[in-house]
Amino acid sequence: MSKKYLYFFITAVFLSIVIWGRFTYPQFAFIDLSINKQNAVDIAKTYLSNKLQVDVPSYHNAVVFVGASNADRYLQKALGFDPSIEFIKEHDLEYFFWKVRFYKENEQEEYRFTISAATGEITNFKHTILDSDTRPEISEPEAQERAIQFLRKQFKFNPDEYILQSNHSKKFDHRVDYTFVWEKKGVYVPWSAEPDDGGAKILVGTQVSGDEILTFNKNSLEIPEKFNLHIARLKTTGRNLALIFRMVFFALLASSIFYVVVRRNDLVMHTTKNFCVGLTGAIFALHIMTYFNEFESVIYNYSTTSSLASYIWRAITQFFMDSFIVTIGILMPCLTGESLHYEQFREKKEGAFLHYLLSSFRTRNVAKRIALGYAVAVIMIGIQSFAFEFGQRFLNVWVEYTWMAQLSASFFPFLTAFTLGFIASATEEIAFRLFSISLGKKFFKNTAVAVFLASIIWGYGHSTYLVFPMWFRGLEVTAMGIFLAIVYLRFGIIPVLVAHFLFDVFWGSSAYLLGKSTPYHFYSAVTILLFPLIYALYAYFTNCPEDERPMHWRLSKHQRFNLEVLKYYLQGHPIDSSKKIEDVKHEIKNHGWDISVVELALKELQDNTKTGPTTQNK
Repeated sequence: MSKKYLYFFITAVFLSIVIWGRFTYPQFAFIDLSINKQNAVDIAKTYLSNKLQVDVPSYHNAVVFVGASNADRYLQKALGFDPSIEFIKEHDLEYFFWKVRFYKENEQEEYRFTISAATGEITNFKHTILDSDTRPEISEPEAQERAIQFLRKQFKFNPDEYILQSNHSKKFDHRVDYTFVWEKKGVYVPWSAEPDDGGAKILVGTQVSGDEILTFNKNSLEIPEKFNLHIARLKTTGRNLALIFRMVFFALLASSIFYVVVRRNDLVMHTTKNFCVGLTGAIFALHIMTYFNEFESVIYNYSTTSSLASYIWRAITQFFMDSFIVTIGILMPCLTGESLHYEQFREKKEGAFLHYLLSSFRTRNVAKRIALGYAVAVIMIGIQSFAFEFGQRFLNVWVEYTWMAQLSASFFPFLTAFTLGFIASATEEIAFRLFSISLGKKFFKNTAVAVFLASIIWGYGHSTYLVFPMWFRGLEVTAMGIFLAIVYLRFGIIPVLVAHFLFDVFWGSSAYLLGKSTPYHFYSAVTILLFPLIYALYAYFTNCPEDERPMHWRLSKHQRFNLEVLKYYLQGHPIDSSKKIEDVKHEIKNHGWDISVVELALKELQDNTKTGPTTQNK
């Protein structure tokens, strides 16, 4: 790397750290994940056994982790980030929860808990019973007083601070259920200047059936319907943009299949075939690993109206079918990308895997490229932080943060972060850097046009989540895509792969790294981020030679037999010296001969011509 590039990356990394530290880092302070999954289950079990005298061992349980995304997006839209954090602190709201479910197979009765990830407090509870179940009948005033006393004890509820918003009853054959909802006084948060668009309120509610509290919920944010409709329209825009992306990507995938068919005898494809197939297999295996690592979320959605075994069988079968179709889609762009890159950017050898397959992945050059990947990842985070700050100040952009802890319910969150980072970096860098840029260069004869189109397609493929309005997400990712493409064209595939992996792993585990979490979550996330560096050290000290070996065909037994037949034929039928070698190859190939056999036969005959008697003399 020249000094000018070195100075550029040092400066860019420094500025990125400053920008991120100034604008983004403070936004992690509110994340508190002190309660882990096992803590949440134990809290729920204690409540069931001690307060409800439930035979807990007779129930199955499942746990998922959720964020209050609706409240997050509403308060950021209405108040902005910093005021929204002050609001949730003032009114004792929560953003991160464990949901714990206790159920029995083929039975409707179950218990569901929502437990604060910060404090372990049970903020929401629901006991589902049959309509035919019996409870002692009490009057509405008795039920209301029972509800108030329960909320006092459970949440230190002060009725003087609330007004009764609604109450209703429902009569069953053997009981009457009463539902009460209180609204906190003086809290009304409009999201728009239009008076008819409504505002958010804080509610507390409970359902009483005889001497039992069937449901209760601590302070929750009631969001006006017009805001939900507004969000639905924004999401529709994002989905439409993503649909266009999928259509374009499908066209790209179809073109890659076409090129594989047309160039099936291409030597570059032949050389990289085993690598691409192996990578596809690894991605498929990681898909499976991720699915079972997050399998509890599948169990959580189990409907007890069917058997658990049949439900699991259907879920796993559907997953394997979907995963196979999604995964196999990377094989064709990998093969075609290698071939097109060799054709369009032959001088940029490090831009494809072929160079490393012919030399080695264990060289000091690879180690340096991995180290560069860390710098690129930091710069990507800086670009994103600047984009968000600009958007929030001038374009009315707001960003959801509750997704940052979405991996918490995995058996091993660090493993999910690794697999998601590996899959996303491998598939997207192959599809949108290696393949798309090479394809664009072939069609448009212009690298800048190829980079822009590949980046914008990649960018708007990310327009369905996290950022509102949805179109801004596409712009932000497009900007990072252009930066990655520039790095790719100058420094090759390894830095962008590493940077993409680190970027995704960082955001997938950022809540554990920068928020309040358990040591296990923190150190496991750090370890995953160090994986590329560990390999870089291994490559640096191994330091294999980087000289490329020549590409050669690997023939089957049948092909080797045909090779001897063709060589014998060509020895007896001298080649017209006035013909170009490519024309000769084409002519023989049109007679049904395998191109690999043709090329090797001609090469061996040419080698013999240089070292021994001429073909004509033979």
